[in-house]
Amino acid sequence: MSFTGVIGHDRIKTVLSRMLDQGTLPHAFLFLGADGVGKTTVIQALARNLLNHSGDLYAHSDYLQLNRLIDEKTGKRKSQISVTQVRELTSRLGLSSLSGGWKVVFIEEADRLSAGAANALLKTLEEPKGNVLFFLRATDAQQLPATIVSRCQVLRFGSVAREQMQAGLVKLGFSKTDAVPAVALALGRPGRALRFLKDSSYRSELETGMTQALRFFSVSLPERLAQVMELIPKSELQKDEALDSTLDAWELLSRDLLLHKLGEHDWQVLPRTEEMKALADRISAHTLLELFSRLKQVRTASASHVNSHLALEHIALAI
Repeated sequence: MSFTGVIGHDRIKTVLSRMLDQGTLPHAFLFLGADGVGKTTVIQALARNLLNHSGDLYAHSDYLQLNRLIDEKTGKRKSQISVTQVRELTSRLGLSSLSGGWKVVFIEEADRLSAGAANALLKTLEEPKGNVLFFLRATDAQQLPATIVSRCQVLRFGSVAREQMQAGLVKLGFSKTDAVPAVALALGRPGRALRFLKDSSYRSELETGMTQALRFFSVSLPERLAQVMELIPKSELQKDEALDSTLDAWELLSRDLLLHKLGEHDWQVLPRTEEMKALADRISAHTLLELFSRLKQVRTASASHVNSHLALEHIALAI
């Protein structure tokens, strides 16, 4: 089958194509990997093949998607997928396929299933009816109940090599000149590179965030702790988004600092200013490793609505 638009993940594409050709698809997949690495693109490519549909999947009656709902009072996405949503999904699966073939279910944030929702889904996974294929997407299997994981075929999506990602972007029609900085910013995630190329506001936000991160990393600890309060807005609706964008910028800067130490300047995002060189000389490799560790800890904890200020202070203490 064709995985048009999917950059990298050749092994996974080969495995899925073979399963499709041999008729050995399981009833449920669990796709694991970082946001923007390509999980959704692969899911949608396979769904289009199964449903024989080249248009908008969301308009197809046999393509069912499950994600967190928006709270009508706050306008903010709810923290979990509810048991009611899973039960409604199960009811829809009991209806005949309008196209007479497959039904495809995509659970975008499987790690956000409530305990009741996970139990209700488990019953459906244990007794699948008809040609139904479930796709569960998450960043880490540890964020899901072991009983759910054991019912799925697990495929792990790793980072895509920068040369492969650059070649993929050029194949999609982007110039090499534009692809190089996009790849540098993407941290092995094609989805992030594509967003950087297509969304100018996102590109500006990342570049500004990195410049601010450089200043933040360069000041004393008391100054950093004072600035943490300014990085996260008071509005509850914007806190999660602000934390995500701040972590993106801090990860990129930490990666740039490590590349500087290794002498790999071609793939750095920020220019080698005196400020950048001074920080790279001052900060140790051990500190950078601790930074990466704490960034990962906060990324994982953010799924549980961690206190944003405390999370950033936890990282700031490592610098």
